Amino acid sequence: MIGPDSMILPDSVRQLGVAKNYAKDALLHFQDEVPNHICYIMSGRVFATSINIDGEESWVAEYTQGQFMGCDSLFDAEATRYQLIAKTPVTGLLFVRESFFELIRQNEDLNTMVLADLSRQIKNFTIQTQEAHSLTVYGRIASELRRQAKPIGRDPDTFIIRPTPIFSELAQRLGSSRETVSRTVSKMAKKGVLERRTGALVVPDIFALEGEIG
Repeated sequence: MIGPDSMILPDSVRQLGVAKNYAKDALLHFQDEVPNHICYIMSGRVFATSINIDGEESWVAEYTQGQFMGCDSLFDAEATRYQLIAKTPVTGLLFVRESFFELIRQNEDLNTMVLADLSRQIKNFTIQTQEAHSLTVYGRIASELRRQAKPIGRDPDTFIIRPTPIFSELAQRLGSSRETVSRTVSKMAKKGVLERRTGALVVPDIFALEGEIG
């Protein structure tokens, strides 16, 4: 199975990209502008957010190492309804949009990587939309923590979330507030569903966390 950690950009493609570094909080792409490049993220995290007419910001998507930004514009030259902001220092490889489309046609490995990435993005968007309409805020926070939890040690039921999630980012992702996320995590810790450790949250029983989703 192809996953983000196992996808490696072919050398023949990598050599054609232009490397660029972005500082934390840098604006990589402005809302309502036409994207001219596809960016392959070599390191860092980027949020796509949308600003409405009242200046309110809402979360759209997250891009991390091994993902492509801008592929939703491969077949058109329309302005996007979102902006791209670096949440950490970011290193990316830039490809001119028209040239990248030709690279996909010529390189089977790149074609597979792009399709796999787009497939995951569609899946994540579907889950996000479904949960927004079917779960409480508490349940959505529990669900997101479950997605971030990874197995730890020899106990198959014990998981860890490392590093500790940034509550303001988690709130933005879920359309909630930092205070609500903080209260929810504290409530789960009091119930024993989560354990606070230095730089991490431990999930002693992953089934207990799943039970909080609702």
